[in-house]
Amino acid sequence: MNRWIWPGAVVVTLGAATAAASFVGPQPVPTAPFASSASRVSVVCPAFESVTATVRVAVAATGPGLRTSKVTEPNQGGDAGAFKVLTNPGQPLRVSAPLPGPFGATSVVVAENGPDRGLSASGCVVPRTDHWFTGVDVRTQAQSEVVVSNLDGTTASVDLTAYGEDGKVAAPRGVEVAGNTSATISLGVLPRLDGPLTVRVSSSDGRVAAFVRQRTWQTDVPLGVDWLPSGSEPGTDQVIPGIPEGGGTRKLVLTNPGERTASVTIGVLSDSGPIELTGSEQVEVPAGVTRTVDLAAGLAGQAGALKLTSTQPVTAGMWLDTGGDDARRDPAYTVATAPVPADAVWPLAVGKSGRTVLQLANPGETDASVSVTTSANGEAAGQPKIVTVGPGSTITVPVDAAGASVVRVKTQATDLRAALVSTERLGRVRGLAVVDLAAQDASSATAQVVFDPHAGS
Repeated sequence: MNRWIWPGAVVVTLGAATAAASFVGPQPVPTAPFASSASRVSVVCPAFESVTATVRVAVAATGPGLRTSKVTEPNQGGDAGAFKVLTNPGQPLRVSAPLPGPFGATSVVVAENGPDRGLSASGCVVPRTDHWFTGVDVRTQAQSEVVVSNLDGTTASVDLTAYGEDGKVAAPRGVEVAGNTSATISLGVLPRLDGPLTVRVSSSDGRVAAFVRQRTWQTDVPLGVDWLPSGSEPGTDQVIPGIPEGGGTRKLVLTNPGERTASVTIGVLSDSGPIELTGSEQVEVPAGVTRTVDLAAGLAGQAGALKLTSTQPVTAGMWLDTGGDDARRDPAYTVATAPVPADAVWPLAVGKSGRTVLQLANPGETDASVSVTTSANGEAAGQPKIVTVGPGSTITVPVDAAGASVVRVKTQATDLRAALVSTERLGRVRGLAVVDLAAQDASSATAQVVFDPHAGS
């Protein structure tokens, strides 16, 4: 057995909650509504300690009041100005900002070698009661784990539900995550499967932020690592953005958590408009089952997005990598996402040697006009670039190389999807990472607003 897979039981690592001497118990949520100037929304950014990797969390906002703190130290937050990059914070971070101005945050991990080898990135997410991860790797060579953060003052109970190629798979349930802590749940306790599965992370008595970190090994040699993003809830119309150009793995993962067989029609959005995948345009997914479809031949190395239409609600994601032998290949993942909001800000600290493009995908039937503004290292933004994304098509907008970039996307289109696709040479490794851009809460158009007594006004 691979010695890197955690054995036995669920491993839960809880950070100790830190409270100020004058703070006794959780603060009650005020019953009176707050004015927009006093209402804040918080997201959680994944981060961890690593000997061989550099972890960067980039945060940006369009207005004042952006704050950061460790999840375990909510009273020790600091003002982040309009833009900040935190290097090697050591544990997940809470990032909050007042409404209504948009703000964003992402985490990037860069390593030439070691257990976190490659380029990996994740968007930061709003705590909620449900997270769906499609494409979880539980093969014998995989080491996957769920990281759960609880920003509330009370304990949350977390259940995992898993769907494999033969139906539901036994998974941990009732994992308690104390308030203002993070927990790591090893997926090494799940049965080893040859293909991917989908894991639903849910909490019936609290909202949590959840992330999946996936590593693959050959004996004790790391082959790559990345974050698997949380995708849209099951639906009959799904769009997966962020498919990069070039060769390598291109596997579509579909899961039907319902009780009837789903017939899924697969379409491709490309820079030349919608195209068909000969031989793979329709897939049957039985109830409670996960199916995998190899699309490498049909995509033929071109960049694009997938548009899926199903007779029953499904979840969807893709396994990607850069191709080549094990010494060069780097994995990445992209999933079905909700449309981008009318105004969104996305910082990304890939590093000066990295290259990033913004991919915009329009599954609609009319043109989508988009304003794209970029800035480097917190400097003043340039003039907006107005681009038009034709119906059923995608376009890519290059982002100037910089240690850290901020991309602002504004559009009146209601069905537009977007992703940041980054590449970087890390020694022999051809690094690849995809950050799907959607509303801060991927399960709804509007993030849930809560009073945060630790965040300040």
